[in-house]
Amino acid sequence: MQEDKKNKKEKGKSFLETVREIDEKEKRMEEEAEEKRRQILAEKQKKEREEYDKRIRQERIELMRLKQGVITESEMIPTKDDEAPKLSFWKKIGNFFYHSKWWLVITVFIVSVFTYMIVDYITTVRPDMIVMVLTDDLTLQSSNDYLSNYFEQYVDDVNEDGEISVDIYRIPIDNDISNAEYYTGNMTKLSSQFQLADSIMVITDAVANEKILAEETLVNLEELFPDNKNVRGTGFYIRDTDFMEKVGYTDTVLDRDICIGLRKVTKTYDSIEEMQENYDYAFSVLEKIIDDLPYEKKVRTLEPEAYTEGGLS
Repeated sequence: MQEDKKNKKEKGKSFLETVREIDEKEKRMEEEAEEKRRQILAEKQKKEREEYDKRIRQERIELMRLKQGVITESEMIPTKDDEAPKLSFWKKIGNFFYHSKWWLVITVFIVSVFTYMIVDYITTVRPDMIVMVLTDDLTLQSSNDYLSNYFEQYVDDVNEDGEISVDIYRIPIDNDISNAEYYTGNMTKLSSQFQLADSIMVITDAVANEKILAEETLVNLEELFPDNKNVRGTGFYIRDTDFMEKVGYTDTVLDRDICIGLRKVTKTYDSIEEMQENYDYAFSVLEKIIDDLPYEKKVRTLEPEAYTEGGLS
C-alpha cells in the first residue's frame, strides 16, 4: 500500500509530453521507412536504366550485323512476321485480367474494406453516452457493468434506438513505465480518445489529472458549482459521497483524489458543434449526479478488513 502511495505521488511525464514523444517516434520511423523506399526505388530505376541501355546497345549491334549481311535474322530484332497477332475483343479482356489479376485482387480488397468501414459506421448504434475511467483504482477499473448501470439511470435514449446504454472506456493511467509497451499503449489510447468529441465525462485522480493537464483540458467546475463541498477545481470529488454504495460497493472507500470531470469544448477530428452538443448533454447528466450525491463525511475505521482503500489517506 505504501509503495502504491509513493508511486502515485511521483511525477512522471505529462500526457502531452508522452504524446509528443510517441508522435516524434512514429514520425522518425515513417521518415526512415520513406528513405528506405526511396533508396530501393532509386536502385531499381538505376538497374532498369542500365538494362535498357545494355539492350539498346545490343540491338544496335544486331541491326548493324543484319545490314552488313553478317547474319540473316536476329532474335533480338523482330521482323514483321514476328509481330504479335491481333487479338479479338474478348481475348483482349481475358489477357487484361490475366496480367492484372493481382492488382485487381488488391483493388477489390481495398474497396471491400472501405465499404465495410462505411457501412459499419452508418449502421452501428452508438451509445447514449461514453464515460472514460482514467484512474488506476482497481475497483473502478473492474470490468463488470456496475458503472454503466449507475450512469444509465441519469441518461436518456439520445440515439433513439429504444434502449439506454452508457459505454465505459477504461484506460488506467499511472506513473509505472516498467512495462513500456503497456504504458505507451494506454497513452496512445488516451491520445486517440482526446482527439474525438464523443467522450466528454471522465473519472480521474491526481496522476491522471497531471497527465492530461487537467487545468487546460477540463472545465473548472468550481466556477459552475461554487457552493458544493465536493467540487474543487476541475473535479467533483466522490470520496465523501455515497457513490460507492450506489454502485454496490458498500465496503470500499475511494481515494480522496478520485473525481468526475468534463472535457472542455475544443476542435478535434470531429466538429466543434458536435463536441458542444455532447458537452451540453454530459453537463446535464453531471448536474443530476451532483444533485444525487450530497456531501457526506465518511467515517473511517482502523479495521483493515472493514474497508479497502487506494493511495491517498
